[in-house]
Amino acid sequence: TRRYQQFTYRLINIVNATGKNYVVWQDIIDNNVTLQTDTVVEVWKEPYPDEMARVTKLGYKTLLSSCWYLNLISYGDDWHKYYKCDPYNFTGTEEQKKLVMGGEACMWGEYVDSTNVISSTWPRAAAPAERLWSSVDTNDVIEAAPRLAEHRCRYLRRGIPAAPVNGPGYCPTEYSG
Repeated sequence: TRRYQQFTYRLINIVNATGKNYVVWQDIIDNNVTLQTDTVVEVWKEPYPDEMARVTKLGYKTLLSSCWYLNLISYGDDWHKYYKCDPYNFTGTEEQKKLVMGGEACMWGEYVDSTNVISSTWPRAAAPAERLWSSVDTNDVIEAAPRLAEHRCRYLRRGIPAAPVNGPGYCPTEYSG
């Protein structure tokens, strides 16, 4: 809408006047707001391959979050879906792929509170972290499973209440004898 665009332009001008860069949700693109070329757009909608292609085709740098909403908890080893997500998995040119800056794991508060936010987040957030910080050929769920299990044990040794990631399992620190 026109009012939304006016508000957004005004806010962008305020930020630009400070000499700072900014990150925007893709909704601003969806509402046809023209942004400066150095704007970073966070893609949070599905299907993310289409959205990444669309935003990068416009020439904007991107961050992906749509496939890494950790609050969408499901039964079993749900970290696999996070691990399989690839921010470069979209149809686009090499120039478009160069605009991908990385991603972000998100945790909204609809189903978590202070009693379960840490155990719901960790070590599940390690799956997107490993994918984002590793080479693109580090993408095998079976090979990642022991690394994430060890990471959970590392959390527990440090007193962080991390949930199991690979079904039932245990860490030596959980048992005293």
